[in-house]
Amino acid sequence: MNSETSGKESKALAEHFFRLEYAKIVAVITPYFGLSKIDLAEDIVQDTLLEAIHTWEYKGIPDNPAAWLYTVAKNKALNSLKRIEIEKKYIESTTYPLLTSETTFSEEQIADDQLRMMFACCNPAISQDAQISLILKTLCGLSIGEIANAFVTSNETINKRLVRARKVLKDIQAPFEIPNDQVLEERLIAVHKTVFLLFNEGYSTSKGDQLINYELCLEAIRLTELISNHPKFASHSSPHALLALMLLNASRFKARMADDGAIIRMVDQDRSLWDQRLIGLGLQHLGKIPDHNEVSIYHILATISAYHCTSKNYESTNWEGILKMYDVLISIDNSSLVRLNRAIALAKVEGAKAGIKELLNIEKTIPPAYHLFHTTLAELYMETEQFDIAIIWFQEALKLKVSNKEKQLITNRIEVCSQGLK
Repeated sequence: MNSETSGKESKALAEHFFRLEYAKIVAVITPYFGLSKIDLAEDIVQDTLLEAIHTWEYKGIPDNPAAWLYTVAKNKALNSLKRIEIEKKYIESTTYPLLTSETTFSEEQIADDQLRMMFACCNPAISQDAQISLILKTLCGLSIGEIANAFVTSNETINKRLVRARKVLKDIQAPFEIPNDQVLEERLIAVHKTVFLLFNEGYSTSKGDQLINYELCLEAIRLTELISNHPKFASHSSPHALLALMLLNASRFKARMADDGAIIRMVDQDRSLWDQRLIGLGLQHLGKIPDHNEVSIYHILATISAYHCTSKNYESTNWEGILKMYDVLISIDNSSLVRLNRAIALAKVEGAKAGIKELLNIEKTIPPAYHLFHTTLAELYMETEQFDIAIIWFQEALKLKVSNKEKQLITNRIEVCSQGLK
């Protein structure tokens, strides 16, 4: 153990490693109990965190915190197996090696078990929303509140989904495996959607006033890398497309916030802060997609992000190319939110008035709580120097649920409009 640390420091470090290792530990513990006892595996991992907080506070932080968590979780799992007296049944009914005090978890096993967990939870016997909720909770370690925010629903709804999903997995005795080719594509779609939701939750986090939760974004990228690097998915381009999208978006993290935490719009961002290494990696994965492959939403969004990331400045952005991409995307996903983003590109190509007209045409289809519709419309009115109308739309946005950082940005834009009226 290292020297003693304060309780606050030990708790913070324990929670940090817990967030990083949660999914891995749950994945390697679950097969020893079976998918029907996912909740037991989660309880063991939660108990491990509590023990880490208590032990590290008084004995100091171990030299290898991650290994400490795995060892403690393994020992708790062993105690549970003995306590509930399922060891004999387990030995007779599974091909998985017996869990013993000598068991070690290799990086390969950890990676494979996480993939098995992802696909097992995406069983078609449960709804896709329930599949995604289960993976976000069990494999990615999101809280009920974070999942509820991703689905724009209540905590109670998500909790009910999780309870139902776990019951179904128990009733059907869902296998802990990567599915065969016949059902692989269907499960892969659900897995992709889950990981993308995880990244988006980190990219615009619902937790407090923090704009970006880096650990959630990195976890989403890591899970997608697990898929893209696995031989089973060598012929699939969608993992590369999703990974390209996340890497390209992540490259702009440092430029999205000022030193005081304020949000910086893309037009005002310092592009020298964009991470060229991540941009390069994103473009590499985008280049691994054969032309003959079926185009997915992730291919299109990654291409749009690539247009932004490869532009020397905001003014030289290839808006014509972006507009064409949104035209293709609408043929796949004709949702109001996609049309909103297309309207922005349209305004850049044909002028702000064209964008305003398009937004007003889709106003009734936009979810009432989606404040970005109001702020986007306000920005376009600002471009036409109709500052009084812009203020009205910004004020409408403030009436909706927005974070303090977003509220600050909107308030600043109202002040700019007020200056324009003078």
